[in-house]
Amino acid sequence: MNHTYAVVTGASSGLGKALAEELGKRGYGLLLVALPGTGLADQATILSEKYNIPVQIIEADLINPETPHEIQKYVSKLNLTVGILINNVGIGYGGEIGDYTDAAIRESIMLNVSCTTLMINKFIRELKQREKAYILNIGSFGGFLPMPYKSIYSATKSYIYYFSLAIRQELRGTNVSVSVAMPGPILTNNKVRERVRTQGFISKSNLIDADKAASYILDRMFRRKGVIIPRWSIRAGYLIASCIPYRILLAVLGKLFKGVN
Repeated sequence: MNHTYAVVTGASSGLGKALAEELGKRGYGLLLVALPGTGLADQATILSEKYNIPVQIIEADLINPETPHEIQKYVSKLNLTVGILINNVGIGYGGEIGDYTDAAIRESIMLNVSCTTLMINKFIRELKQREKAYILNIGSFGGFLPMPYKSIYSATKSYIYYFSLAIRQELRGTNVSVSVAMPGPILTNNKVRERVRTQGFISKSNLIDADKAASYILDRMFRRKGVIIPRWSIRAGYLIASCIPYRILLAVLGKLFKGVN
């Protein structure tokens, strides 16, 4: 079968893995990208057999600025028809400014900002050749807010939000739709579960399962929605936060995230 492929970065765990599963369920071919040693080959075999779809993998470190180019070369070599690009890879270091390592800062900016930008820049011509094509960037609810002790993370996710909206306008009237997902906490692993537990009732009440988040996000991506916020409580929280004076909001967020890594 001549499948349309979805490229998914950070596909071996969490939301990326759930997005890959949901796309496979919907019959798309998959090109999954993740670090070596993360079980990507086994995941590909399971998805291919379960949904009778072709699944390709690239085990590479997206911190390397050459990796997006290598992915694009791989797609061209195999003549894959890419109609969906999902930029999911990211990292969320926390801490007080002055305590970050140089490596943590480089990783945050490369994975959360540069990689997404490079991937879209490499694939936009390919996507424009499709009858319908979709770009989905995974931001975070934190991108709406300045977050003390998660300052680099929230700033990089803010970039994803505004960058996505800007190129959505650039591509308005074309066949390519750009969406940005801005989810709250997603239950992906024990580390997230523990972080949410220490942050109390607010975080617990806004938690969403990765599979449910993936289904919700993709439904709205295919409906060509611009901003996608899973879970009604997160959408309500955004409206409430926009009405709170910044001085008060920053004080609350500072207490909430101090000491969280």
